[in-house]
Amino acid sequence: SSSRFVVRVVPSHRAVSPLRVRWSKRSGFVGSRACGGRQRLTFQDGPCQTTGLVGLAVSENPHERLRILYTKILGVLQNIPKDAAYRKYTEQIVNQRFNLVQTETDVQKLQDKLNSGHIEEVIVQAENELSLARKMIQWKPWEPLVEEPPSDQWRWPI
Repeated sequence: SSSRFVVRVVPSHRAVSPLRVRWSKRSGFVGSRACGGRQRLTFQDGPCQTTGLVGLAVSENPHERLRILYTKILGVLQNIPKDAAYRKYTEQIVNQRFNLVQTETDVQKLQDKLNSGHIEEVIVQAENELSLARKMIQWKPWEPLVEEPPSDQWRWPI
């Protein structure tokens, strides 16, 4: 005989979706792959790992994904003038992170060195930066203004 119930796994301060588990006297816990937390839980079908963040799946190959994204970002930045502040500072940050990705093979150590949350969150940040870099090329914020702003534009209170 087996009975079904829902278990809430809450690592640290992050709330996660319920984990559907079935208990069987013969095989113990048998659960779905959607387990909670960053810790590894073992079920009948093998280890399960999630980010513990709703809507953010575990990256199968974070090093490769970050290498691709950082290479794309650096390529897009080549279309921005070298003296533009956005290019200078973004290139600096991306190159630092890219070097860490290339030198650190352990995901947990890389995550700690980057100090920007889960490695999956770092991937989302890189995707957002790539999107922003492409938009910056369209916006061209390094070009001079079409007309001079009013002299009291930044004066407060009016």
